[in-house]
Amino acid sequence: MKKLLVAMFVALLMVGCGGDGKSGSDGSESNESSAETPPAKSPEVPKIDLDDNETRKKIIAEAIDEDKLQFRDMKGEELAYAPDQQTPYTGWGKVIYSNGHIWRVNQYKDGKDDGPSTSWYSNGRKKWETTYKDGKPMSIVVWKPNGEKCPDTNLVDGNGVWVVYNPDGREWYRSTYKNGEVVTD
Repeated sequence: MKKLLVAMFVALLMVGCGGDGKSGSDGSESNESSAETPPAKSPEVPKIDLDDNETRKKIIAEAIDEDKLQFRDMKGEELAYAPDQQTPYTGWGKVIYSNGHIWRVNQYKDGKDDGPSTSWYSNGRKKWETTYKDGKPMSIVVWKPNGEKCPDTNLVDGNGVWVVYNPDGREWYRSTYKNGEVVTD
């Protein structure tokens, strides 16, 4: 897995160092207008597999305990900051159960949830997988404590229903989202 990640990193560096976009592939200046030249396609960011034990352990080791993050209200929205920092936090956050099991690991960008977030029940079974964009949930898959996939949760492109269960399997919370915002609880 480490070799694959290193190879992907090197490949991304090579693609990312491809010049200033003003010259042709041979390094000569191009006389074509930008309207005629399609924009360069960004390299795809590899999906982070939190089901892979090695990847998950590495992320958990590097993540900041969320109880150490400082949440500050900036222009009507709450942003996360690492201790003693003046810029919003970018990186991984984590929450650990008192029994030592991981409760949640999630990615922050510029102080907001942005990227993958996974949560587990205290028994170690997966609770949900969410993808956030700019602080808003865009997609989610939920499992009941017995491992059964939730038949009611259906959140896609920020729209739909998110159901959360108690450890005993009873429904605890249900929210409806539109464009990543809660519209009903």
